[in-house]
Amino acid sequence: MDRATEAHQSAVVCALLGVVGTALAVVGFWKFTTTPVRVVQAVGIFVSATALVILRARRPPYSRAVSDAIFLLVLVPTVAMVWMVDDARAALSTRWVPYEPNKLSALALAMISPPGWATGIVGIALFVGTAVVHQLAFADGFRAHAASGEPFGVIAYGAFAVVLLGFRQRSHAMREELARARSEKLALERVARVAITLRDLANSPVQTLELVRQELIVDAPQLHVLEGRMKRALAQLRKLNEVLMRYQDAVPWDAQGHAFEDDLFAPWRSTAGGGRADGAPTTPAPPGPRPPG
Repeated sequence: MDRATEAHQSAVVCALLGVVGTALAVVGFWKFTTTPVRVVQAVGIFVSATALVILRARRPPYSRAVSDAIFLLVLVPTVAMVWMVDDARAALSTRWVPYEPNKLSALALAMISPPGWATGIVGIALFVGTAVVHQLAFADGFRAHAASGEPFGVIAYGAFAVVLLGFRQRSHAMREELARARSEKLALERVARVAITLRDLANSPVQTLELVRQELIVDAPQLHVLEGRMKRALAQLRKLNEVLMRYQDAVPWDAQGHAFEDDLFAPWRSTAGGGRADGAPTTPAPPGPRPPG
């Protein structure tokens, strides 16, 4: 899976969480909210739902920049909503724990962020930064009713979120390394299959030529010249066989000692019997591959 596809999936998850999270906030904070807050909540659900529909309608290849932009756009109504909800809770509650949605959102963003540090850091900073600014903007009377420890509590959550984001980015890098190693292994296996096939195709002619060469070792001068040339050709074919032997260990073998290369021998095996469908003669089927060892 490439980075553009992973960014698209992260944006889909973010939009889905935007719809579900805002809907839960409507129910959970209903008694604390006013008409402006409910309008922002409605806008948040609309933006997240629209983003979800747009993302689901897109087809590969995806644009990483568009996915990252939608990921951050979905967060904006949520940031405004949690600011206004905390204002309402501070005004109507005698005792309240501030910035709970900000803390939860920062941790969630670290776990669903797309590949690359920038988008995740910006998302976490939106919730943690606005919470710190909100704490400084509160009047002293409101801060007296809030649970102690802020804004250091939300800053600590932001630090934990950055650590989780680091693990998330490391997992992206490891998946890419594994995918690259797997591609290289498959490419090597394909080359090795071709090499073994070439070796097997050369073995039978080498044996035949060797037998003919032995028959040419007579007193006739002309035949001695031909025998010498054939000997040199055989030496070159044996060198080719030695070179191709090196690739044998790179090919997977089944329990019966056969390489998984039926596709390479299919043209010959489909015409086994010495002729094509139209009756024309064909080259005899090559020998089957030999297992290592």
